[in-house]
Amino acid sequence: MIIQQALSSHGVSEAFLDALDNLARKPSWWRDVLLRDDVFIAVRANSLNVYHRGASIFRIDDAGAGRVIPWTHTKYLIRQQQVLAQLQDNGHFEPSDIGWTQYSGPSTLSDMIRSATDLAGAEKSGLHPLIVGSSKVIDVELSLLRASSSVDESLPDADVHSAGATSVDRSQDRLDVVTVENRGGKPFIVFHEAKHFSNPALRAKGEPAVLAQIVRYQATLRQHDATLRQRYVAVCQALVRLHTMRTAVRAAVPVTEPLQAPDPLIAAIAAGEVQAEIDPDPRLIVFGFDGDQRDGRWERDAKRLREHQPALKIKAIGNTRSAREFF
Repeated sequence: MIIQQALSSHGVSEAFLDALDNLARKPSWWRDVLLRDDVFIAVRANSLNVYHRGASIFRIDDAGAGRVIPWTHTKYLIRQQQVLAQLQDNGHFEPSDIGWTQYSGPSTLSDMIRSATDLAGAEKSGLHPLIVGSSKVIDVELSLLRASSSVDESLPDADVHSAGATSVDRSQDRLDVVTVENRGGKPFIVFHEAKHFSNPALRAKGEPAVLAQIVRYQATLRQHDATLRQRYVAVCQALVRLHTMRTAVRAAVPVTEPLQAPDPLIAAIAAGEVQAEIDPDPRLIVFGFDGDQRDGRWERDAKRLREHQPALKIKAIGNTRSAREFF
């Protein structure tokens, strides 16, 4: 009799992580992912998502019994070196091999990342350096069903659908970044909503639309407090394993920069040494403005936002490209 390992409701299984560890020890797509500094690996229920600029270039399913099933969207498989394709009289495009049909090492992954970069908007592109430059980030692109529903970890990322996937429920709230934070010795899980300075939701003659969004997120986070606490223990446990894999891979391959160590709180939460609380008040991150805009329009926008919601926590940064440890 074959006993199937029960799948997790919050994270991924040890057998799955063991299988990934084995993949990391030999030339593989997973080893190439671990060597990249410009991706973030997010832990889901029974899967991982590999993100670049908000795009899930891989969803890696934990299929049970140590089986690893990676998926990607075909839009990331365009060969970047191929610029033009001619439409022939017979209706065929030449050359016809404009997309990757086989993983061929780091060049394939590089093309996937370039495709994701080309498709990313200003908001995701601007937020990306803050994510990969921080040791405190534990999750990105978090999808939750709105208040009165359960945490939505069953639906796949919108970028990568499995064959039988249903369409994404529009009653979801999606928070951009999740971090850990130490406040006087007490750990917190903190949620962030990011807006580019040009986003019209930041300003209005009446109440800016982003404020209703923040209020909705507050209700959702309070509704799912207990589940989120459990979820992020499992997430931190998986992140510790993933960091160990990355460290081992980099020890065997020359790299230009040392691997950034995760915040010690992540390991402490994973080991059960501390119990993190959920901060139900998301922080608003605003970026993408220059000095004149900061002292003019943004100053007025920030004042209006606080007039409508005095307790709103806002963190602003003009240029995110070289930011380190923003969170």
